[in-house]
Amino acid sequence: MKILLISGHGAGDPGATSQFGKEADETIYMVEEIKKTLSKYAQVDLYPTNRNAYSDIKKGKLAVNLANYGYVFEVHFNACVNDTKGNGVTTGTEIFVTTAEKTVGVENRVLKAIAAFGLKNRGVKRKNYTVIARAKAAGVSSALLETCFIDDKDDMQIYANKKAQIAEAIAIAIAEQFGLKKKATAAAVKEIKAGSVVTIQDGAVYGGLSATRGKEVPAAQRGGKKHTVDKVQTNKGVKEARLKEINSWVAVASLKAV
Repeated sequence: MKILLISGHGAGDPGATSQFGKEADETIYMVEEIKKTLSKYAQVDLYPTNRNAYSDIKKGKLAVNLANYGYVFEVHFNACVNDTKGNGVTTGTEIFVTTAEKTVGVENRVLKAIAAFGLKNRGVKRKNYTVIARAKAAGVSSALLETCFIDDKDDMQIYANKKAQIAEAIAIAIAEQFGLKKKATAAAVKEIKAGSVVTIQDGAVYGGLSATRGKEVPAAQRGGKKHTVDKVQTNKGVKEARLKEINSWVAVASLKAV
């Protein structure tokens, strides 16, 4: 699945601002953090964070083809309460989808994940905002998250203290609701050095400077038999390891650490 994350505002438009932060800065932080986790489950692209998707649509210069994605998720921060001293109550988080969106399971799951940090869940609402409406017109489900209120001290205290965790929770909520599985990761390759225990792979040949150089290592020394590396060197551009049990050099590329 391909997912597009869009940071709201930017490119000269700061969005909502308060003593607690600037919307354009925080939306970039959020999409970058969401991507870190969500990329473990799907292909995730960021709309260029030095651009403004809303302005690009108005100018007819959108930087991506929205139809290439399975989901478009736009991040914003709300404002209008001017609760800069805090009243002990959060104003909260909400998500907008278009009036054409049929299901809101993903959005409800995202809000539930954010609300778990202490922000009021204001629910999923419907409004044809420019960017998500353009995505939906291209046949792609889309949503606009208002993470919390940037001019509410109570909201921003929670956000500032937990924003990396909130971003991670959003990513996991999206992945789980879409039924995405974590991508398999390649096992870490162990470094081969003096003291390493290794096996010799099929097709390996001897190295070093003796008469056996270039000759195939016998099957009796391969097949999972364990050897101990005594020393590592580079010989004629090839990294080799001397194996204690057979007192011979073998290319490191032909060895596997166990």
